[in-house]
Amino acid sequence: MHDKRFLRETLVDGARAYKEGRMDRRRFLVLCGMAGFVTPAVLAGRADAAANQVIMWNWGGLSEVCHGRAIGEPFTAATGIPVGFDTSGPLQGKIREMVESGAVTADVADGDLFDAVSLGNSGHLEPIDYDIVRADRTVDGYALEYGIAVILYGYAFVYDTHAYPDNPPDSWADFFDTGRFPGRRTLYRWANGSIEAALIADGVPRDELYPLDLPRALAKVASIKDDTIFWSAASEAHSMIVNGEVSMGMIWQNRGRSMEEDTDGRYKMVMNDAFVYPGGYTVPRGNPAGREAAMRFIATAQEMASQLELFDCLGMTPANPEAFDAVPEDDQPYAITSAMNIDKVIFNDPVWWGNNIDEAVNRFLETIS
Repeated sequence: MHDKRFLRETLVDGARAYKEGRMDRRRFLVLCGMAGFVTPAVLAGRADAAANQVIMWNWGGLSEVCHGRAIGEPFTAATGIPVGFDTSGPLQGKIREMVESGAVTADVADGDLFDAVSLGNSGHLEPIDYDIVRADRTVDGYALEYGIAVILYGYAFVYDTHAYPDNPPDSWADFFDTGRFPGRRTLYRWANGSIEAALIADGVPRDELYPLDLPRALAKVASIKDDTIFWSAASEAHSMIVNGEVSMGMIWQNRGRSMEEDTDGRYKMVMNDAFVYPGGYTVPRGNPAGREAAMRFIATAQEMASQLELFDCLGMTPANPEAFDAVPEDDQPYAITSAMNIDKVIFNDPVWWGNNIDEAVNRFLETIS
């Protein structure tokens, strides 16, 4: 295993040297053969491609299109480096496996900022180079040693105006009050946002939310478990809500917008005490394009034009404070940090989640099972 890892790392280093003109093609193909590849010409092309482009690891679908347009195109125009995508989803386990195997094939992972804490602590990430990436182009507290927030998304909730035509729910306390607001509801199965919502509903002050009191949160969740369906994918929540299976539900704020628009306002989104979660960019240790290229890609993603294009395309709110006031007026109700919403929302603590994610998720799953 260690010999194989060494050879793979040597191959990546050789690809960089080949790219930079420090190694000729014949020596590079010999190196590929030493790494144990039966078809070195083909594999050389792969390694060379990996070293000659930045691979962004995200979740595919519209995200690939939007990131390509908002970040990939201006990055390539400025640097001449092409951008490719791995759309298999950068789960923490996958990043660990990739780095530990010595077969790193991605340069920038688009995940949650708390990944930067968990994976940075375990040595699986490159530190962010703040001589290239700008710490002031994100929200305070979201420029970490091993990752930085580039976009923000929010957990809010929507309700059915037909179910609650008078005095509709307007807070997480209302969401958890099955007496005043009867009916089924839906919460996120993987704990993010749901734990915070339970604590706010139980009366925890906003400025005392972190560190999260897990026992108290889980007791509150358990109190409405019989009236709650837990979703794993936003498409599930969307379907449950608009099909009338539930009368209110936690949802990402960009999904809430589409529900409002697609149903001509039958479903309304409540942004009061919505939770701001930072989408973080991290760089797997030993990324094939090299650390500098990855950092320049992240720096491009911080540009106001890139941030606003991502918002327009995906509905993910800019993390760069310079872009907050540039969000178009019609979009202000749906931007988690717009002037209309910024005083209503609660900012997530990625350090707490990074240090407690496994315990929080496992205990949450035990509670709702």
